Amino acid sequence: MDRRTGALLCWHAERAGVEVLESAIKALQNRRIDINRVLYLVQAQRAPSVPAQIGHAVVEPISITLDDPTHHAAIYEQVRNRVLPRLLNLPCSLHINVSPGTPAMHSVWLMLHAGGAFPAGTHLWSSQVSRETGRVRIDPVDFSITTYLAEIQHVARLQPQLAVYEAQARSPARRLALEHLARYARVVGAPLLILGERGTGKTRLVETYVNTLKGRKQVVTVPCGGLDSALAESLLFGHRKGAFTGAAGDRPGLLKEADGGILFLDEVQDLPKPVQRKLVRVFQDRQRRHRPLGSDREETADVELVCASNLPMAELRERLDADLFDRLSHLSVAVPPLRECREDCRDDWNRVWGELRRRDDIPVDAPWTPEIEAALRRSSLMGNLRDLQRLAVLCMAWWSVPDQKVDVASALGEWLRFAITEASEVSDLGEGTRAERIRWFRDRLAKWAKARYGTWAAAAKALECDEKTLRLDQAAAGGDDPDSDVPGEKNR
Repeated sequence: MDRRTGALLCWHAERAGVEVLESAIKALQNRRIDINRVLYLVQAQRAPSVPAQIGHAVVEPISITLDDPTHHAAIYEQVRNRVLPRLLNLPCSLHINVSPGTPAMHSVWLMLHAGGAFPAGTHLWSSQVSRETGRVRIDPVDFSITTYLAEIQHVARLQPQLAVYEAQARSPARRLALEHLARYARVVGAPLLILGERGTGKTRLVETYVNTLKGRKQVVTVPCGGLDSALAESLLFGHRKGAFTGAAGDRPGLLKEADGGILFLDEVQDLPKPVQRKLVRVFQDRQRRHRPLGSDREETADVELVCASNLPMAELRERLDADLFDRLSHLSVAVPPLRECREDCRDDWNRVWGELRRRDDIPVDAPWTPEIEAALRRSSLMGNLRDLQRLAVLCMAWWSVPDQKVDVASALGEWLRFAITEASEVSDLGEGTRAERIRWFRDRLAKWAKARYGTWAAAAKALECDEKTLRLDQAAAGGDDPDSDVPGEKNR
């Protein structure tokens, strides 16, 4: 068997010290695995003495701040923030010794492994001292449990150039939306409705997240805006030769093209009403039966149906055929705007930068300065991810090759000028009719109060109104109750 090289990741053993690390490296060598790099996690409060090298292995201490090494959430956050970014471009296989540390530390390794957080091919090991011989042995840990998070992470690694949402979002609002999306997407045969403002990445979610969860790689996307009735009907259902002037031959529709995959109707409210009526049968029938134009026979298609809209639920109900709305709204998820997920801003910024970077003389790491951080924190981010894209290309335009840095002041100046213009066009009182603007404002007031005071009861007390009033204000705009098990449903 050929020898392999690898990197070892583990905690510092408080009682046994570096001796545990040395024994693990030797035990892996006996298994023909040569460790040339060690990522060694040490608690900042203890600051143990760590050698720079053990044999051929270079030891890189990573200081972890932990007040309580038995607190699962604190360990998880520290590992995620301080360790996982260092594993992105490892040139060799990763090995993790899960034994050193508290039981909580062991659990975090297993949870992260099941969630697909580590590079593909990562090996887990458990080092133990034999009671009979006193020797240290190291055994593989068979923990083959996987979750939908692992599937998402795997797809993200296959397409690292895509700016996709991190499945384990930092903000409560986005994390809740993605959890509901994961739950609902796995219901076979049931239409899925995704709501969200422009720029929240609804299409990308369907093409990189929903399709993975449904186990269907192909996504046929239909931009519904601007289609007239005849074109939309032919496009979706297909037609036979001679069905209308110009129909020189048979043409399968997008329903048939999506056979075995997902048909994604983007901005579904823009479909002409006659086509909406014909879609009712498709939505209610498990075999997705439909009749091409000019045909006297129905056809079937094995497709999952996903719809998206930038309208709140109340407005979508008014725009859609009533029967169609009833059938597509059973499983709905609202993707929150970026301004309600500011904890995710930096991660989104890094992913957007990586997607837009095309030149080798532009740095791999996205610039992050106090000025950029403050601008993203203060901005209304009405364009959501598109605002980050605009800032990224401006920073690239103002990148100075000789100085190897961004002229942040110039890039932000251009970006902020556009944001001010956009804000003057889209006011802080929403868009549309007076009633729509009032509903928009009441929804955001309710969400702000809930976030500010912690609970609906405390928010209602602070605003001197009834708790039910605040809940209804949010529900009227199609919002999700972050304390509810079902988006849009009130707590009882």
